[in-house]
Amino acid sequence: MITYTQDSIQFGTTTINYDVIYSTKRKNATLCVYPMKQVEISVPSDIEREHIQRLVRKKAGWVLKQILWFDEIAQIDSQKEHVNGETFLYLGRQYRLKIVRSCEKAKAKLMGKYLYVTIPNAGNSKDKKIIKAAVWGWYRKQAGRKVTEAVCLYSRMLGIEPPKVIIKNQYKRWGSCTSKNTLNFNFRIVIAPVSLINYVAAHELCHIKHKDHSPKFWKLLKTIMPDYEYRKERLRKEGRQYAL
Repeated sequence: MITYTQDSIQFGTTTINYDVIYSTKRKNATLCVYPMKQVEISVPSDIEREHIQRLVRKKAGWVLKQILWFDEIAQIDSQKEHVNGETFLYLGRQYRLKIVRSCEKAKAKLMGKYLYVTIPNAGNSKDKKIIKAAVWGWYRKQAGRKVTEAVCLYSRMLGIEPPKVIIKNQYKRWGSCTSKNTLNFNFRIVIAPVSLINYVAAHELCHIKHKDHSPKFWKLLKTIMPDYEYRKERLRKEGRQYAL
């Protein structure tokens, strides 16, 4: 048996509204944030309201980050229609979008020459936003994987410990290095070929030792990437096509 109710918590100055789904078959609680910024927690039917509120409050920071992520998707203008047959770049190669309806939650995955996006069976006016969120979420996940691989590779070449990596919606920058040596990367970099992903990763890693673009910085970069000038120029010329 499944029952449904709504509730909310206060987190700082923000009110988080959420749906509660009670199920007699469920043993654990699961919290989800959907592309339309709907927050939902599924719980066992015998769980107390206070316990549910504690669970949501514990994850409130994560919930707000997810909501912000979906807001950013909505705010950025994209020429993509997110329809069947439309092409998307990944690692410099083109893949055609193939939309499949299913009873499963929205998700994207690469298979052969296609980027498959599974969306709920019932079609509605929100389909485009759901597809877009699934595609962007997939890009972000792949960016985390590919960028981390590159950072680990060039960290070894520099003889340093791999720093913390954060994948962000940095619309105007491919990457940045903070004063505390955290590396931030624009998730769109995964649209570019691996050679350019490696260039951005190596570039930002060198900023750990040299915060500016002094001759010492470029000299260090050349020691781990002798052809960095070619890659730098290629990224400058091709960068626009990786803006989604």
